[in-house]
Amino acid sequence: MTAKTFTLASLTPHATVIDAEQLSSLKTLLDGLEVNLHAARESGRDLRIAVVGQMKAGKSSFLNAAFFGRDLLPKADTPMTAALTKIVYAPKAKAEVVFYSADDWADIEQRANEYPKAYAEAERKLREPPKSDSPFAKVLATPRARTAEEIDRHVPEAIRSSQELVEMTRRKGLDVHDYLGKTEVLDVAGGAENLAYALQEYVGSGGRFTAITKMSVLHVDDKRLQGLEIIDTPGFNDPVVSRGQITRSFLGQCDVIFLLSAVSQFLTSSDMAVLREQLPEAGIDEKAVFLVGSQRDLALRQDRGIAITASKLAERAPAEKRSAVRTGAMLQLLDKKMTDQASLTLEAQINQPGQDNKTRRILSAVKKSAPRFISSWAWLVAEHFNSLSEEDREQLDQLCTATGFAFEPNSLRQLSNITALRDEILAQREYKQHLIASKEQHLIEGVHNGTRERLQQIELSLQARSEQVRNGDIGELERIEQDMLRRMKGGKARLEGVFDEQLVKASQQFALLKTDIREQAQKYSRIQVVRETTTESYQVDTSWFGGFFGHDWETRYRDVVTTYASAQDAIEQVQVFALQTTKALQKAIIGCVDLDELRRKVGVAAMSLFDTGSADFDAELMLAEVNKSLRRITIPNVSFGDKDYSISIIKSFGSERVSESQINGLKEAQREAVAAIIRDLEGEVKGKVEAIENSLGSTGQTFVENMSRDIQQSLTHLREDIANKEQSIQQITAARQAVAKALAAL
Repeated sequence: MTAKTFTLASLTPHATVIDAEQLSSLKTLLDGLEVNLHAARESGRDLRIAVVGQMKAGKSSFLNAAFFGRDLLPKADTPMTAALTKIVYAPKAKAEVVFYSADDWADIEQRANEYPKAYAEAERKLREPPKSDSPFAKVLATPRARTAEEIDRHVPEAIRSSQELVEMTRRKGLDVHDYLGKTEVLDVAGGAENLAYALQEYVGSGGRFTAITKMSVLHVDDKRLQGLEIIDTPGFNDPVVSRGQITRSFLGQCDVIFLLSAVSQFLTSSDMAVLREQLPEAGIDEKAVFLVGSQRDLALRQDRGIAITASKLAERAPAEKRSAVRTGAMLQLLDKKMTDQASLTLEAQINQPGQDNKTRRILSAVKKSAPRFISSWAWLVAEHFNSLSEEDREQLDQLCTATGFAFEPNSLRQLSNITALRDEILAQREYKQHLIASKEQHLIEGVHNGTRERLQQIELSLQARSEQVRNGDIGELERIEQDMLRRMKGGKARLEGVFDEQLVKASQQFALLKTDIREQAQKYSRIQVVRETTTESYQVDTSWFGGFFGHDWETRYRDVVTTYASAQDAIEQVQVFALQTTKALQKAIIGCVDLDELRRKVGVAAMSLFDTGSADFDAELMLAEVNKSLRRITIPNVSFGDKDYSISIIKSFGSERVSESQINGLKEAQREAVAAIIRDLEGEVKGKVEAIENSLGSTGQTFVENMSRDIQQSLTHLREDIANKEQSIQQITAARQAVAKALAAL
């Protein structure tokens, strides 16, 4: 029998003697423990980990090496076929595949229909000669003919990729409307090793359903994954709006983020875009953000100087330790080089003139921890050293040749650094479990203390009741009742004045709220405009006489400044404003009516009506009944904030970058969304003020009658107990003994 069951079971037989509200309060507290413990375990049960990065950064390879030791997660060929994948533990392996909804696919088809126009526009721009003041510009800059592939690369990615998806479904002869909005469950025999094979039709490059797969959830029968929820995200700037929203929604809730960047092109502007476009700014400081340099083996092959320096350092070590020293020295030198490069790059980006605040905040969070460097390839090669593919064997030979070192499984695992990073992930999980356990302990201790306090209050009430029954006089109680009713009736106006005073305060608080929200709206109506400079090449015809004697093409370079804004920033601003508005409204409701202060004032006014100086006045009895009435004073709850105000922005602009020509339209859409929040807020405030006025007004008008009734009922009950004094005292004594046992059991 649990403490809760024992406590309630021991007190229930005495419910006729124990104050009903006190017993109900104790039951509510004990019932709430189970609910709160379940919520704590459910909300913190899994550590949420996200892996982000560009296409080909090695996200799937990292997860395959760190957790599966094999190629479980398929590698996508393009951004559009890179379905979002969530990995969780389950005793039996299976996969859930979620297809696009009808709205998702309608958006994709709409973008695909824009492809011919976008292709023609890209071709026109490529034909334009570069701007120049030279009189020979038109002759010198005759553009060369472009291939279809080159033109296609200049079509906006969202349009190009949507066209690709629609074409894939046509080639497969797929009637997409048979699958849209559905989820398919793949039960896999033989465990996780067969998941990859089963998923090929849904996420593989040539899969029949790849084009319509929105996301997949892998339930893997590997106990190391217990307590973890891992998401492998598509590449940044996802062309599919709904899929990008799912990714960002998860990233906003996750506990740990790993940003993977290939060390051969470490922390490029594209990696910075990954951070800026995928990570929501809200809550970034609360997350563990790790920068991971992938393809560590490739960086080692490309810098022969590291291997030479490591060899010289190893010469000082004893012969039997020379190999291990050399391996360790190579990796230390490589990591130092890459860490220094990362630090310089991050510092330069943070302090870059004109850098937007969101990027600066996110990069500052990333900079707090040193980067980690891994080679997923080295780990998988070590795991399958005796059965390597021809490609892996050739790559291993190149590594050994470049470094002059014969890598074997143990040294390859050192090079991979996978074990250290995996242990770090699991350490994060243990830390979270510690927090959850601590949270549970606090809940249990809180309920334990609350139970003790409530039992002690019941004991005091029973003790006072016992004395009232022993010493009470029925005739005197009737006189007290008549005097109380007369005084309460005469003091009704004084009590109603306390409620009226509170109504005025509430109206003032809400008027201030509306003013404050309108001021905040200006902050959340701004859009950060980003100017990005890239270098592009172009061909110039430098031959004489317009190429009469043949063409001589020269490659030249120019800086191209692209001005854009992020629709995701606008979406996030609107969502944050809606959240802040909800919090402000909740705070205003709590602040406009300080229930404790209101109850105190009403209590003082009520007690002042009685003749407290009389020797016959029973302060304990009257105060208990006044407090019972005061506990019934409540105010309405807030309900604002369920609407998604960003939906209009998403429908018009998606969640990706918008070009310079669209920025004004995006600003207007954001202003309209913010204005809609204000309109709804003011409507909610008006309704809430009316509800509070009605609640307080009604309570003020009926408070005296209700309190009079409570006191009359209590006095009537007391007179009945006095009439049956012996039996009542026995019942009260038995109830006190039950309370004492319950206290002793805590």
